[in-house]
Amino acid sequence: MQNIFKKVIQAKDKYNSSIIFDSRLIKENDIFIGLRSNNRDGNSFASDAIKKGAIFAIVDNNKLVHENIIYIKSVQSFIKKFTKFLLGVYKGKIIAISGSVGKTTTKENIFHILNNNQFKTYRSFKNFNNILGLQFSIMNMDINSKFAVFELGINAPKEMDNLIKILQPHYSLLTAIEDSHIGNFKNFSNLFANKIKIFNSRRLIKGLINIRDDNFQLPKKITNKVKKINLENLNIVSRKQGIFVVSFKNNNSFQKIYSDKEGVFSETAVLSFLFLKLFIRKFSNKKFFYKEAILDSRGKIIDKLYKDKIIRVYDHSYNASPYSLKKQIIYFDNLKVTKKLCIIGSIKELGNQTEKYHRALLDDIKNLKVKRIILIGEEFFKLRSSYKTFNFYKSHKSYINLMKKDLEYGKNIFVMGSRLNNLDKVIQNIC
Repeated sequence: MQNIFKKVIQAKDKYNSSIIFDSRLIKENDIFIGLRSNNRDGNSFASDAIKKGAIFAIVDNNKLVHENIIYIKSVQSFIKKFTKFLLGVYKGKIIAISGSVGKTTTKENIFHILNNNQFKTYRSFKNFNNILGLQFSIMNMDINSKFAVFELGINAPKEMDNLIKILQPHYSLLTAIEDSHIGNFKNFSNLFANKIKIFNSRRLIKGLINIRDDNFQLPKKITNKVKKINLENLNIVSRKQGIFVVSFKNNNSFQKIYSDKEGVFSETAVLSFLFLKLFIRKFSNKKFFYKEAILDSRGKIIDKLYKDKIIRVYDHSYNASPYSLKKQIIYFDNLKVTKKLCIIGSIKELGNQTEKYHRALLDDIKNLKVKRIILIGEEFFKLRSSYKTFNFYKSHKSYINLMKKDLEYGKNIFVMGSRLNNLDKVIQNIC
């Protein structure tokens, strides 16, 4: 097995090879791993991967014979051992980022901050944050980097235990603990207890948690390593001077940093600054939020041509929690732009508190200055008789058929909700 590890590392060094599970994504000199799942046997795509230019393929089907196919007894076992080997030889520091909201953007942002301060940094791919996604990102990591930043995501108990057991980070950040996926946990206390297991790494040096509820205390065994903050208490203010100047008060002293964006992204800048300051003394660049950190559907602003006018779309269609949705809607409501339209999708995985949260959101929405509101999803649709001034649609499909009148009106459209509502397809139909 060690010989295969060395062969993979040599190929990565020589050809800048990526390790790929999906043969459709193979590029010249990539390495294909034939992973079995409930729906397919990746071994059956090994020959196709070789034809497409893979330097070699790793499989656990001994019937596949080719000079560039490497047979092993178990691909799953190989992945587990190879990730452990890579983390063992890695000389840099591992950063883990999780939280109920903003973890992908924060992970991307910290990557850009570190790189722009001359620290060679690797970061995990997109939002690949479950066990397999973490293993994929570890296998593709740059072992010559100074820092490696990984996103960890959980939506059920005990998942963080498994992720931390693999990664064992040196530095950990929890961006927030809110009600996302709470339907999969007993209660908020159980969700909190599972989230903070990110700090259970045996290699942990420093950690930071942002939490609004002061009633939740960290276990004594980690309090000397983990700092607790509440961003809402830091009096964060941003003003534009070319880029945005972000001022805030921390530990009775005023701080000033810079950001490409305002609103919630100013908070991301402050959170990133406070976290990185735990283990980096000096920064050559004082910008702490980079617009490149915003991936598709996570707050990007898109200009779409509709007939003879430009419609500006504030695209948050990837996901939402009750807290993040309320915060982003308020920010949009206060924007000094005209002809606003809100398209809001319902929120999934809230369990037996689904109705309570959606009623609370509808009550908040009633107080907005924006009056053109579209609500999509069964969770909202069930409450339509109590909120007759809003426009309810059971699915994105039923709204798309009737959205033309809203497009005739709107110039600035806010879109946000759980991704299962397929709001990205609504945006695609703005044309």
